[in-house]
Amino acid sequence: MDDHALECLQVVASPSRQRILALLEKGVDHPEDLAKKLKLRRQGVDKQLLELFEWGFVDRSAIFPAGGRPRIVYRLSERGKDLMTRMAALVGEYRDGIRADMQSTLGMLEDKLAAGELDEDAYLKQRRTIEARYAKFAAEAKPG
Repeated sequence: MDDHALECLQVVASPSRQRILALLEKGVDHPEDLAKKLKLRRQGVDKQLLELFEWGFVDRSAIFPAGGRPRIVYRLSERGKDLMTRMAALVGEYRDGIRADMQSTLGMLEDKLAAGELDEDAYLKQRRTIEARYAKFAAEAKPG
């Protein structure tokens, strides 16, 4: 795995950075506003934004409100937009694979029931086990 891939993994490994990137995907935001939306301390958000900026995933600029102090705001950089697009595609492919695995496993189980290799109680018990194993992924994998 190359250094760029490891950087990306470091970013996506942090739930706080994921949430910040998701909010910035919607537009420009100020660190204080991000902290309020995420219910995090401002200092923590500042630290995460600095790391994201250093990695090139966000850009920052100043806005000058009439009669007010300049405010530093953040937005996704082109690299950040690319990361978010790629992450969404990867997650979609992964979820599709999990859903296909579940359907295949359930199909094989149903084939065993139809062939008389399992009685109904054993089938239901194994089906519940399979559904429990895939429950989180199946719920996340639903289209729409």
